[in-house]
Amino acid sequence: MSGGENNSYRVSLADPGGRVSIHDVPTDAFETNERGITLQGTTFVPWHRVLRYTREVTHSLGDPGLPTRTEIRAWVDDGSAAGETLTVRGDQFDPGPWTADFLVEGAVNVETASLHLTKIHVPWGRVLEYERMFLPAVMPTRPN
Repeated sequence: MSGGENNSYRVSLADPGGRVSIHDVPTDAFETNERGITLQGTTFVPWHRVLRYTREVTHSLGDPGLPTRTEIRAWVDDGSAAGETLTVRGDQFDPGPWTADFLVEGAVNVETASLHLTKIHVPWGRVLEYERMFLPAVMPTRPN
């Protein structure tokens, strides 16, 4: 997963009583490890409380890596009763050691020829399941 990186993470944490708290943390004050995340260099939060962390990124529309023939559909616990289903192209999914990472497409900026994306990091304890789906190849047609 490539692209320009924003300078902060938005962290969603499960709090007592079913509440969810949101924290904005600069990237240089955010760390992950095998037990959880560290915020602001001093606060440690174990993985079982982390619902997800996200950051905004951009992609150049001229990137040759944009075409793909696979999709990932994941069902994740987002703190709601039903959970959330995320569907991304196969090259926008990264099954990392502590989190499943998704690049979710947002808006297109035609003036700068860039694509705005949200990078979502979901701890494995919050991934209910994911499925890799192979899409049929699309054959280009010649104009008449």
